Amino acid sequence: MEQHCDTGALALGALGEALESDADAHLRQCGRCQHELARMTATVSVARSTLGEAELHRPPAHVWQNVHRQAGLGDAVRTDPLTTEGADQRAARETAPMPVDELPPAAPVASLAAARERRGLRRIVAPLTAVAAAAALIAGVAFGWQALAPRDTGTILAVAALDALPDWQGASGSAEIVERGDGARVVRIALDAPPVSGAVQEVWLLTPEVDGLISLGLLGDARGEFVIPAEVDLDRYSVVDISAEPLDGDPSHSGDSIVRGALES
Repeated sequence: MEQHCDTGALALGALGEALESDADAHLRQCGRCQHELARMTATVSVARSTLGEAELHRPPAHVWQNVHRQAGLGDAVRTDPLTTEGADQRAARETAPMPVDELPPAAPVASLAAARERRGLRRIVAPLTAVAAAAALIAGVAFGWQALAPRDTGTILAVAALDALPDWQGASGSAEIVERGDGARVVRIALDAPPVSGAVQEVWLLTPEVDGLISLGLLGDARGEFVIPAEVDLDRYSVVDISAEPLDGDPSHSGDSIVRGALES
C-alpha cells in the first residue's frame, strides 16, 4: 500500500517549512498529496491575509467602571484589565503566592450556596428595580399631564332645572346637554335627593306630552354623564326625567319620577 505524506508534515509545508527528503520525494510524484498541500496552503494564505482586520478595539474606561460597580468587585480589580497597568496588576496577582496566614477560612457549603443565591438575587432585583423606577416615572409624568391637560368641557347646547315631583318634595337637580369636541352629545346630571330604598335611579328623555321616552341609563351617584344617541331629536325629546325604578326586572318607566325639567337652549 502506498504511504502518503503525514498530515502534520503537509501542514508544516503549507506554513513554509521544508519537508523531509522522503516526504518531499513522495510529494513530487503523488497528485493526492499535492492537492492536499495546495488546499492547506490556500487556507494559510487566507488566514494570513485577514490578520488584523478583526482586531478588537479596547472599550472606553467607563465600560469597565460600570462592570466593576454592577458586579460588586473589590479594589484589587478596579483598574481596567485591558490597559497596560491593568494587565501588569493581573499578572502580578496570578504569579504572587498568597501568604498562609492570609488564606480565607473554608466556607461551609450552605454559606457558599447562600452567597450564590444572593448574587443571583442582585442580578434579578437590580434590573427589576430599574424597570419599576422607570415605570413609576412614566406613570407620574402621564398622571401629571392628565391633571394639567385642559378638560374637554364641550359646548353647552341646552340646560334644564330639574324640579321635584309631589312624592319627592325637597329633591332637586340640573341637567346640561353638551356637545363634546368629538361631536358626541352628552347629558350631565346633578341630583340632590334622598336615597332610594330597594330601587335605582334611571335617567330618561321624554316628550313634553310624555307619549315617548328614551332611557339613557342608571344614575349610580349624585352626578353622572350619559351619551345621547346621535339619532335622538332633542327638539322632540326635550324633557329630562329621573325616576325611581324598583328592582323587578321591568325595563319600562315605573311612573315614579323623582325630578323632571324641560330643556332650554
